[in-house]
Amino acid sequence: MEQLDLLDLPRIDTSDSWLKNPRAAFENWQRNTVHSDGFLYSERSIRQHCAMWNRFVDYLGGYELDVRTIQSDKLAHFLDGLLGKDGSPAEDSTKRRYLKLLSAVFEHLQEAGVRRSANPCTVLFKYFRPAPDRSPVALASQDDEKFVAMVLAEPARFWRDYRDQAMMVLIIGSGLYASEVINLEMDQIVLDADPPYINVAAHGKVPERKAPIVPFAREPLRQWLALRATLPAASEQIVFISGKGGKMLPATLYRKVQSILKANDATLHPRGGFGPQVLRNSFLMRQLAKDKPVDVVKQWAGHVETKSTLRYRRLVVNPGGVEAE
Repeated sequence: MEQLDLLDLPRIDTSDSWLKNPRAAFENWQRNTVHSDGFLYSERSIRQHCAMWNRFVDYLGGYELDVRTIQSDKLAHFLDGLLGKDGSPAEDSTKRRYLKLLSAVFEHLQEAGVRRSANPCTVLFKYFRPAPDRSPVALASQDDEKFVAMVLAEPARFWRDYRDQAMMVLIIGSGLYASEVINLEMDQIVLDADPPYINVAAHGKVPERKAPIVPFAREPLRQWLALRATLPAASEQIVFISGKGGKMLPATLYRKVQSILKANDATLHPRGGFGPQVLRNSFLMRQLAKDKPVDVVKQWAGHVETKSTLRYRRLVVNPGGVEAE
């Protein structure tokens, strides 16, 4: 990209061009406008912005409106009428992108003398504001340690008990999603490596990754795998088999985690929920609290973007908790 001095940019648009051919005027403006870093927009961004602007121009024509006089109520009507590719109402994030672009256009139109009244977008920002960023659900500081102690303190009498212990400490000890635990297969577990890890297959937007198996989760997992080998369903590939030999139902996993988190004598304080996601998030928080590099935790978590990992920093209050490698 070519970095430019704002003072060197040519003024190629006029009031008449924005009124007679607003599509061409917008494209010319975009190709000669720098963004906040002092660079011209990429060709891809220009195409996207032009498509958004053309949609707005179609709206203006359909309602016989003018960029010189359109007010906030009509602009809000346009935003609320936006549709996605599947014909459903556009997401709020899409409406905010349109509003941000249109606000920049109207600011330019004021500077160019095309529009004399106020920017109609200004008042709308408080109505089309970003949704509050919800904090990840997680156990309160050091409650993960209590959770592991409670799970392992319960005497295992039946094969399901060994399975459930290994399964629950593995979630909080490896940061797996509930679906990853349910679908985990035998050949994905590598216990003889140093340190042991799990090969997690890619699914949805989550990339393939290696998830660590921290020390407190290894022995319960070994005990379960040894017992599992003696069961009739030993030939099954699923690690945490159900009573019928197949995959466990998601509802079953949720109930087992909730039974610990909601126990009257647990004195646990889950923030925001009682499902397996609480345990996964607690794993990620524990790693950040122990100053693990963000890019490492990002890889363990299966996050596509670093900002997803950084959300957990706000909940990291105490660097204590269960020891992890």
